[in-house]
Amino acid sequence: MSAFDRLLILAPRGRDAQVIVDQLAGADKVASIATAAEIVEAVRGGVLGVAVVTDEGMSGFDRAALAGALADQPPWSDVPFVVLTRREFGGWTRAQLVALLGNVTILERPLHRDVLISSVRSALRARARQRRSEAYLRDREAAEAQVRELAATLEARVLERTDALRRALAERDQSERRLRDSEALYRYTVELTGQTPWTAAADGRLLSIGSHRVGAAGAAPDWRQLVHRDDLKAMLDGWAVAIASAQPFQAEFRARGADGVFSWNRARAAPRMAADGTVMRWYGTLENIDDRRTAATRLRQLQAELIHVSRLSAMGAMASTLAHELNQPLAAITNYVRGIRLILPNHPEDQPIRDALDAADDSAVRAGEIVRRVRELVTKGETARRAEDLATLVREACSLAMIDARLSGIDIRMALSTAPIAVMVDRIQIQQVLLNLLRNAAEAVADSGERWIRVSTNMRAPGFAHVLVEDSGPGVAATAAARLFGSFNTTKGDGMGMGLSISRTIIEAHGGSIWHRRAPAGGAIFGFSLLRTAANAPTAH
Repeated sequence: MSAFDRLLILAPRGRDAQVIVDQLAGADKVASIATAAEIVEAVRGGVLGVAVVTDEGMSGFDRAALAGALADQPPWSDVPFVVLTRREFGGWTRAQLVALLGNVTILERPLHRDVLISSVRSALRARARQRRSEAYLRDREAAEAQVRELAATLEARVLERTDALRRALAERDQSERRLRDSEALYRYTVELTGQTPWTAAADGRLLSIGSHRVGAAGAAPDWRQLVHRDDLKAMLDGWAVAIASAQPFQAEFRARGADGVFSWNRARAAPRMAADGTVMRWYGTLENIDDRRTAATRLRQLQAELIHVSRLSAMGAMASTLAHELNQPLAAITNYVRGIRLILPNHPEDQPIRDALDAADDSAVRAGEIVRRVRELVTKGETARRAEDLATLVREACSLAMIDARLSGIDIRMALSTAPIAVMVDRIQIQQVLLNLLRNAAEAVADSGERWIRVSTNMRAPGFAHVLVEDSGPGVAATAAARLFGSFNTTKGDGMGMGLSISRTIIEAHGGSIWHRRAPAGGAIFGFSLLRTAANAPTAH
């Protein structure tokens, strides 16, 4: 007997309840003595197998509660009751018992053990059949629910699949429209940009090229015959490397046009890869860049002209100072010559003459050196880059800047790297940048109580050398810092605003960069970087 088939006994008079329990126990039926309320609760909870109630026990029930519990049973349940009554008992009639309990077996007392056991067994068998009916109904309801769920799922899937097919058809139509639009865009874009599309096989063989480069027979010509012979080897080598590595290809070369004239072209290509990582085909474009190359050449020429103008402008600012400095050795030469004249009549010995002549020679050499450096600074010529010692460049620029600095009481300090630094530069252009920065620094500290300029070099950035010019001036205002290196930007009343802009052009043309930051002490630090060359490269001195 399961936990859902409890056998409850309600017999409150004397020892009747225990007698019934003992009789049922002898027939292997475990029974429990319960109250009327416990039986009602067992009915309501669906855990009652059969209830054995004496006629005296019936009076203990709350009829309304018992009737309500029996009425609330599920459709499969009809709890059996076995009522033990006496013929002379007048509390309940058979009709009342049947009306209230429904599934009831009435046994007359005195009680016979076999009849009681048989009735209880019959009631329990009926209850077991009800339980099987419950399981059947539950399984049937579950199956019906599953069928309904499957039907709903199937219907939902049909609707979903139908909607997916509808979307797929719409997307296909949209994709076809986009493809047509893309083809039209590609066709018109290529026509407007002047680029010629071409394709090549995975091994590099040319498959197709734009129509205006196809021969009269309809076949693409051998492009190797059109490339300038000086550019052909580099072109073939680059194309071979791209094919071997499956990397994008780009090359600029000269090619002969239909008029027989060579012009600059740029070829680009990228591989289309298969799922296994192999190249399926190459797609590329061919573009005439002759006008662009001509413009770039002209731009470099204009930059050289502008740099030359800047050098001449700088020399104009230094002209008066140079004249002052040149007067000193020239005056010395004059004095020594006069000394010779005074010495010769009274002192025929040669030694004083030689001393005077040596001193005159030193002054002349000094004057010649100044003139030579100025001449190099203002001489116009083609840009020539050589491996130069950075420390030498800085010292020469500082020596020229010291001409102004000494007159203004400015101390120029140098903190150059102890390790040799070689840079591939145009010496005159880089010195022009240094002179411009030093001249700006000198003007910045002119009104400062402490006047000094510090020039330093280092190799902190990999592959680059840094040159820093720091001053003790008031620094650059925040409003002007953002526009320092722009053209025609100046904080001086008589400035042209071109010095820093030209300096930036020079440094960037050398592959470096120029910058400004505020010094910790409040002054300004201007710095620029230059590409270092190999340590064993020949250095110009």
